[in-house]
Amino acid sequence: MRGLISRLERGYAMVWTAAMLPFLLIVVGLTVDGGVMFDGQRNLQNIADAAARAGAMQIDQNVYRQTNGATVALDQNAARDVAAQSVAGEGSDLKGTITADGQRVTVKVERDVPTSFMQIAGIKTVHLTAIAPAEVRFGIERGNKQP
Repeated sequence: MRGLISRLERGYAMVWTAAMLPFLLIVVGLTVDGGVMFDGQRNLQNIADAAARAGAMQIDQNVYRQTNGATVALDQNAARDVAAQSVAGEGSDLKGTITADGQRVTVKVERDVPTSFMQIAGIKTVHLTAIAPAEVRFGIERGNKQP
């Protein structure tokens, strides 16, 4: 009798393992692809932030000199060019949109990231987007603190 119960328990364990294995593989696959997407999004946001900051550093020297340093304005063409160069240096699969006005540069970058396990479900790529604004600043801001 004891041998029969032991064989039945092994049989239940095999059935349970066979039934649960696909679910466990799905969880592992989604975890791996989720990590790849998270890393891709973080990398994309870093690229957008760096390009926006580089663009915001392009101040219009003429406006600054004419106002004796009282007004700092953005050189819009130079800001767009520098930000575009920064985005272009990160890879040919990256699409970037750069807008600039007198005080702000906004960089939007997009990229399709291939999946690994989600391809089984027909999802071959995931589209990622990151947006970063940067404003031109000058001087030291003290906030509400008194000297």
